[in-house]
Amino acid sequence: MDESLRSRLDKYAADCVAILEPRLRAVILYGDATSSANAPITTALLLDEVSMPTVRKVREIAEKWRRSMVAPLLLDDEYLCTSCDVFPLELLALRDNHEVIWGEAEPVRTLVLHREHLRLEVEEQLKGKILHLRQAYIEARGSGRVLRDLLLQSSVGFEIVMRGLLYLDGREHPQDPAEVVRQVQLAADMALPAFECIQDARLHGTTIRPADAEALFERYHDELVALARATNRVTRG
Repeated sequence: MDESLRSRLDKYAADCVAILEPRLRAVILYGDATSSANAPITTALLLDEVSMPTVRKVREIAEKWRRSMVAPLLLDDEYLCTSCDVFPLELLALRDNHEVIWGEAEPVRTLVLHREHLRLEVEEQLKGKILHLRQAYIEARGSGRVLRDLLLQSSVGFEIVMRGLLYLDGREHPQDPAEVVRQVQLAADMALPAFECIQDARLHGTTIRPADAEALFERYHDELVALARATNRVTRG
């Protein structure tokens, strides 16, 4: 994490502490922002309890910081403990790809996820996202700029699914998103060059020209369909 981001997060955490103590337990950075300076800054606030008065207080903080970071997730112990069966994929991503900025996040680090819950969500999310991706392609009406944005935005959700796939295959699930994709290619015994191209553009600012978006989308779609087939083999093996 570079010094500029660390400084911003420390100031953000100080605002959270000033407004939310004693209910605040931890301020957490998660997602791509833990490894990429170009990614949106996504945070989670761990509280002893989430009530509407607390949500209103967080709204004040989010308004102050809305130009530089996404509104935070609000979590408490009860939500975490009772959601592992319905959101195992999202909680896996949070557990294995976060950095504590302030406080103690033991409930996040010690989340217990069950294989069958995760297997079902990995398959449901991957296949569902492919359906939504096709719909979005149709709605783009051939606009190269819209397709480019769709490629960049959708790749984040597919990466979360890939982390679940690695977990099911018994592999390490690294923080670095690029390494996640490399490991998935090994696990599924296939190549994902279009996905890697899109990920590089999202994380490092390389260019996808609108004129190239149509052809890139087709390769991306076909890779994801092939990955869905491979996922059936990996998760049911």
